Amino acid sequence: MDIQAEKNSLIEYITQIKDVSILEKLKQFVEANDKDFWQELSKDQQQEIKQGIAELDNGEKFDFDSVIAKHR
Repeated sequence: MDIQAEKNSLIEYITQIKDVSILEKLKQFVEANDKDFWQELSKDQQQEIKQGIAELDNGEKFDFDSVIAKHR
């Protein structure tokens, strides 16, 4: 399946819909399924990400190449 072709097909289909109730149902479906990945993370995962951001903000970071070099 070509995802871009599927998207284009859906766009074409949507542009031809004349029934407002169908458009409203489609909109409700999209909104109900548009999840923010942050809410799907556990509290521990969220905390780890926040900690990582705080460390970066404090200048606590490592160059990618130096990290990779240690593990080769």
